[in-house]
Amino acid sequence: MNTIGTVCQGQIVTIDEGSSAQEAAQLMRRHHVGALVVTAPEEGTSANATRVIGVITDRDLTIEALARGLDAQTITVGALTTGKAVAINHQSSLSDAISLMRSEGVRRLLVTGSQRELMGLISMDDIVGALAEELNEVADSMRRGIARESLLRRPLGPSANDGMGGVQVPIESLAVPWKRNN
Repeated sequence: MNTIGTVCQGQIVTIDEGSSAQEAAQLMRRHHVGALVVTAPEEGTSANATRVIGVITDRDLTIEALARGLDAQTITVGALTTGKAVAINHQSSLSDAISLMRSEGVRRLLVTGSQRELMGLISMDDIVGALAEELNEVADSMRRGIARESLLRRPLGPSANDGMGGVQVPIESLAVPWKRNN
């Protein structure tokens, strides 16, 4: 079973809350990501210390900036970042992430380590991909079980119906004949 830490995107692209929406879009394009971690200077610490204040997504830029006709060069990322940053521990399960996304109404979560350090982001797309892989493993296991069973168990012998072990069904019983109404 996958944990969040094994599924999350380790690439974290950050942007300062004072940057413009246009700069955010350019960063997303340059790094081929759909979300940026928004940071702000940590008050009362050294000049390089920052804290996470949220996540801005390509959808946020579209819905909040473009749809409302805001100037992408002047509106700041901080003004577009709403709500709180929602995080999940890297050892949590996919089910935990789905539940948290549902309860918080978000499609991405920050992934944190044991010391609450930022390790990455996980999106709903990442979770769907991981679940698809798990389902494929289940299907493969079923196919291997059937193959193993067919090697270990000999056929019972031919059927009295057709010599092939099957049941014969008249073709007429499979479908109602189509008639054209004139």
